[in-house]
Amino acid sequence: MSDDGVRGEDPATDDAPARPPLAPAVLGGLTVEEVCRRNLLEHSDEVIYFKDLDSRFLLVSAGCAALHRMTPEQMVGLSDFDLFEPAHAHIAYADEQRVIATGVPMVDQAERERWADRPDSWVASSKFPLRAPDGAIIGTFGISRNVTRLVVAEQEAARNVRATEAANAELRRVEAQLRAVLDGTTDAIARYDADLRYRYLNPAGERVRGLTLDRLLGRTDREAGMVDPFVGAWEAALRRVLASGEPDDLDYAGESADGEEAFFHTRLAPDRDAAGVVVGVLTSTRDVTELKRAEQALARQAMHDSVTGLANRYLLTDRVTQALVRMERYPSRIALYFIDLDHFKHVNDSYGHDVGDSVLVAVAERLRRLARKQDTVARLGGDEFVVLCDRVVTDEDARDIAGRIVAALAEPVVVGSRRIPLSASVGAVLAEDPATSPSDLLRGADAAMYRAKQEGRNRFTVVDPDELEPVEETAVLELELREALEDGHLRLLFQPLLSLSDQRLLGFEALLRWDHPTRGTLAPGDFLAAAEAAGLMGAVGAWVLDAACAQLAAWDPRRPEGSARLTMAVNVSGRQLREPGLVELVREVLGRYALEPAQLSLELTERALVHEGPAAHDTLEELGRLGVRLAVDDFGTTYSSLARLPHFPVSVVKLDQLAGAPWQRGMVAAVIAMAHGLGMSVVGEGIETSDQLDELVDLACDDGQGYLLSRPLSRDEVDALLAAGGTRFPGLTSDDGRAGADLR
Repeated sequence: MSDDGVRGEDPATDDAPARPPLAPAVLGGLTVEEVCRRNLLEHSDEVIYFKDLDSRFLLVSAGCAALHRMTPEQMVGLSDFDLFEPAHAHIAYADEQRVIATGVPMVDQAERERWADRPDSWVASSKFPLRAPDGAIIGTFGISRNVTRLVVAEQEAARNVRATEAANAELRRVEAQLRAVLDGTTDAIARYDADLRYRYLNPAGERVRGLTLDRLLGRTDREAGMVDPFVGAWEAALRRVLASGEPDDLDYAGESADGEEAFFHTRLAPDRDAAGVVVGVLTSTRDVTELKRAEQALARQAMHDSVTGLANRYLLTDRVTQALVRMERYPSRIALYFIDLDHFKHVNDSYGHDVGDSVLVAVAERLRRLARKQDTVARLGGDEFVVLCDRVVTDEDARDIAGRIVAALAEPVVVGSRRIPLSASVGAVLAEDPATSPSDLLRGADAAMYRAKQEGRNRFTVVDPDELEPVEETAVLELELREALEDGHLRLLFQPLLSLSDQRLLGFEALLRWDHPTRGTLAPGDFLAAAEAAGLMGAVGAWVLDAACAQLAAWDPRRPEGSARLTMAVNVSGRQLREPGLVELVREVLGRYALEPAQLSLELTERALVHEGPAAHDTLEELGRLGVRLAVDDFGTTYSSLARLPHFPVSVVKLDQLAGAPWQRGMVAAVIAMAHGLGMSVVGEGIETSDQLDELVDLACDDGQGYLLSRPLSRDEVDALLAAGGTRFPGLTSDDGRAGADLR
């Protein structure tokens, strides 16, 4: 080979000539070492530095100076404490002092550089001992490479690993929970593919189907033995979901595992793949037998009486409506019987409600036995029953049925060792017009029943169809009366009671009026019968008692000076006497208004005293012991009345018949004399002429009231009367015809 060699050949071959070292002229007068050092430090981006024993910079590369945004000359003499956060500077200083002390280099140490003016960075740092020619350590030198991207990537990878592990753990947890739910639920969960073949079935589903998953997997319900007609409905529901992609529901009846009838509800939902394509159906089937039975029980409770099991008002109304509809197609007649037990409240009060319920059950059973299959027996509540008889041919048939009902309920009921007497009042209404409303029929039968009660109970009354209109009118009046009680349309007038010996004002009698919205002012005779029929006498009486006593409490402090306390008379019906709680009501009202019992006078008619039974008599005795004054109102001047007088537990007699023949005057005198002999006082009612007044004064009648003395007064007129000293009465007529005469 020539000395020139071949350009491009490997100079490392054994026969390659040795090249002479570079001449100083080529190196610009510098040594090779100086050239290398200058290239390494001045023309490299690497971070290279040399430090003394105190870790102060002796020499740095251009890359190191640029990192700190300085020139190499500016960094000479500085330390890491001048460049980094103190924490990082302390760590770097400790590392360098350890290298100086041990002479052992630190290679590729990962360090986190903390900067005050920029984000932290990561470097791989190597530090070596800086030695003098004699080998003595005179400092350190080091090289660092920025590995921030690598560290961040590693951290991100680590985070991803941790997130993946957490996700996998959560997935395993969710899968375990789902498996527990699927295995533990009583709902049958199944998954079908697009060919209606089983892909999954939980344990509850296996129990419902009676087959395990391994025997069902890949088979359809039809192949697995599900029978028609159900399998057809089931597969149709699955196909609907597959075709529409929308959920669906299916309710069906079947058999439970023990062979009993059972009810099921299935929710079907589309099963979609990752792309959202419907690939199958998910079904969840629940046994709703108990719920269905509960619904049936509630439906029965809503239409039947809880005590007797009879139809209630709602079911009765529906049956009556159906009967009227049938009459349109097949002309006939129906009869509705309204039955009310006589004195049933006494049974509850005497024996308790448990015995009362037993009596009601016995009554229901008797009515069931009387009724035909097509008839309806209902209980409306309390002691009220109704029997609907369809296709009644003649009036005689209707009366015969009513008579049999009365006879059946007239037999005593045996409850345990008790033999409880029983009777009922029955009202019946006939209808052959399909346009008749069920409510009209019920009101008509109710009104007929009250007629039977008024005629003596333990009997029946049949109402003809042409009587329905007045019955309806009465029913409307009853409804309006209930509203009047609630809306405050009742009011009182006050009839003054005067002493006939000296014309002193003694008190007032409360007179009830109803301000009817369309009929004007109604007196008690216009509506008390409706109140009686509707069972409102107790409520009306309680309102009158409370309103009258409240007014008396307001007026009594304003009575004429030196006079006795004012009194108030309130009328009480025989029905009120029969109702329990009257004595307690009176005691409560007197206490509420701080009135003395003697200030209250309760007035009853002679008829009520004669015809009411022992219970009413006991109530009167209790009221007398309470201190309330009892008065017999409209007392007649006859020998029979005179004979009864000693037997009445009353303290006041109010005479009604005051004019007429001399023999009648003699009877009035006898009544007054006997009353005084029995310790009673006498009030003359209806005094309209001076002759009547003079006659009563002559006969020593104690007190009086009537239009001659004063017409009934409103509350405002009584206020004016008391303001005038209680001696000048509006409407009072004197002998010379002048109104407003003074009694003094």
